[in-house]
Amino acid sequence: MEQKKKYILIAIIGVTLFSLLIIINFNLYKTPDKLEVVENITLHVDYNNGTIKTRTNFTLSEGKTTAFDALNQWCEIQYAVNGNRYFVISIDGIGENWLYFVNGIAPGESSNLYALNNGDLVEWRHI
Repeated sequence: MEQKKKYILIAIIGVTLFSLLIIINFNLYKTPDKLEVVENITLHVDYNNGTIKTRTNFTLSEGKTTAFDALNQWCEIQYAVNGNRYFVISIDGIGENWLYFVNGIAPGESSNLYALNNGDLVEWRHI
């Protein structure tokens, strides 16, 4: 009887840990809520060859309000898709090694998942 209680306790702990793992996983990888419209966005694209393209005070709408969408609105881009993440391959014909920053900080997630807020500065830098 004592051994049966141990197995039941182990099963309860296992089910609890598994459930907790699933809950944490969904919360960690949940796509952030995007605004339908963001205003007063600024985009800087530094091609690292002396050319910088700047667009100021523009609006993104129709739920296309990510850092990727800001770039896509003003530049000709090529990108690759891996799962739900986009990787920018080239901007205006300048290939590979692009990093993006929002308000001076590298977000650490794919640009198509980073939801912008009103007044954000989006910078793309070729390294």
